[in-house]
Amino acid sequence: MEKDNIDIKELFLDILAIVKFELKFYKDKESPMFTRIVKTRVFQQKLQKLKDFISAYFEIMYSDDSPISQAALQAQLDNIARITNYYNDLSGFYKDQTKTLITKEKLLSMIDYSHIEILFLVFTNILDYEHYKSSLIFPQDKEKEKLLKEFLNRIASSDIKEVEDLIDLEQAIDNFIERVEVGI
Repeated sequence: MEKDNIDIKELFLDILAIVKFELKFYKDKESPMFTRIVKTRVFQQKLQKLKDFISAYFEIMYSDDSPISQAALQAQLDNIARITNYYNDLSGFYKDQTKTLITKEKLLSMIDYSHIEILFLVFTNILDYEHYKSSLIFPQDKEKEKLLKEFLNRIASSDIKEVEDLIDLEQAIDNFIERVEVGI
């Protein structure tokens, strides 16, 4: 995810693919065939795409020294510390030490070895950050930022409960991008 030349349609399709994977994962989890599903090449490729997306997003945060990126990094590391129970301390005593305790190398190895459900939580937190705060993916391009926020709004909608609900959105991506760009 090289932030200067990100194709917004590709980004949307990548996000949709991961969200579909997440919905399917939780549905398949109930299946007696689940252990076999996890071992398939398709599953492993989707899991790798999720890891790549998260790693690329953190690369953006680490490569930019702006206060917004640093605040985002701190928020994301605090979230990771919380969901991985990294400190094993609920008092918040180490909160100001997150960046020191979770180095970039530790973070990348956590992404590689974390359980898939933790990765989904990290991914959701990234999407929430992009939805509610200043975009790190499109820091200079307000039009693309607006498109992304609108798109994330659609994904977060209560209408989306199953993979089938995403198919309509996926098929309408071109129309969606045009509509928001035109301002309808």
